[in-house]
Amino acid sequence: MSEKKVIYVTTLTPSEVGHGGVHRSYQILHELERVVGPGRVVLFTKNQLLAQMENEDDNQSHPPRTESRFNQWASHRAGTAKRIVRNPYRLIQRTQFATGIHPTISSYYKRQVMNLGKAVCVMEHAEFADLIAINQKYRIPTISCTQNLDAFSQNFELISSNLAAVRTGKVGGKQRAGIYAAVVDFANELQILAQCDERLFISKLETGLIGGLGLTARYHPYVPVGAIRSQLMSIRQRRASTKKEAGLFILIGTASYGPIKKSCEWLIQQVHNQGLPKGVRIVVAGLGTDTLLAPGESVPGIELQGWVEQQEMDELLARTRAVLVPQRFGFGAPTRLAELSCAGVPVIGDRHPTYAIDPPPGFHVVDASWTSWYEKVLELSQEDTCVAENDYDVWEAAQPRPLGEVVNMMLG
Repeated sequence: MSEKKVIYVTTLTPSEVGHGGVHRSYQILHELERVVGPGRVVLFTKNQLLAQMENEDDNQSHPPRTESRFNQWASHRAGTAKRIVRNPYRLIQRTQFATGIHPTISSYYKRQVMNLGKAVCVMEHAEFADLIAINQKYRIPTISCTQNLDAFSQNFELISSNLAAVRTGKVGGKQRAGIYAAVVDFANELQILAQCDERLFISKLETGLIGGLGLTARYHPYVPVGAIRSQLMSIRQRRASTKKEAGLFILIGTASYGPIKKSCEWLIQQVHNQGLPKGVRIVVAGLGTDTLLAPGESVPGIELQGWVEQQEMDELLARTRAVLVPQRFGFGAPTRLAELSCAGVPVIGDRHPTYAIDPPPGFHVVDASWTSWYEKVLELSQEDTCVAENDYDVWEAAQPRPLGEVVNMMLG
């Protein structure tokens, strides 16, 4: 009898080091290995698939240069035509959401899975939709476990700016078409989700929306696992023996992601306009955060660090009074909320994430007004607190983890 296996197809390479997206991928891989055992998860990452495509191209005899360029042009045009057929509004307003993979990748994937035997596939992004038909051919159930609603996430800036124009009454035909284009992208993503055998979401917002539209959907929140959890517990231990730095706060985020960038810009603008409590400074860390202000521009009390190495981040977390999470927009869920609670670090944040997850211990919710933020920052700047370990453990134990149940059910 052949052993049962799980195929995991992910855009982001799972890692205990990096931003929240790779941490979520790490969580999924860790949980899958616990279900079927180490060595029984067949992992396909986007980088791996692209590298395989290049290798296969190098190993094949190449047509004459003119013919090769024509084939590339024809393939590109065919892909463009397919996207326009699926979403004609793209002719007026281009969107970022795209699905479809190169035929070489599809062929490679097919060869790898056709003889696996009893297997199930967990797919992390809508861009891999072409692989669903291959799974169906070989009777491999597909579980969608996306980190976001990709059509809305990738088109966030387009939707946000066009809706702002509608709100002010200064909207043109192209901007209206942009809104329709984003919604049609979501309609295409919804059909991809419908092709899957089950759907898991990191956020209650997505779970409720997709369930409300008639598809089964399960809430599968992020919790730190494995090496990530061990590192966070190490930070907790350091905080217990470290005197917190007076007035030190940290803002962590990936500024290349639209909703986080816009939220960070809002907070920095409020500090610029109204200032911080005396003695408070905010270290802003994360990929792209060093570009949140124009070159040469500065705001008193704001220190833009950009990406910082893990050791430096751990040191900051051991000394900080609290971490600021001003996320006010977007789908998905900030993975750092659970991680900071695990590490014993208090968090001040907007109410928006509470619609997506059960707030973990130590999460101080503030209103959208700067007055509310200012008062809470002032309060915590004078306290040396740590989230109780038992409180976090109780919260973590209460979180649903349906992935293992769904995989076992489909493997039989």
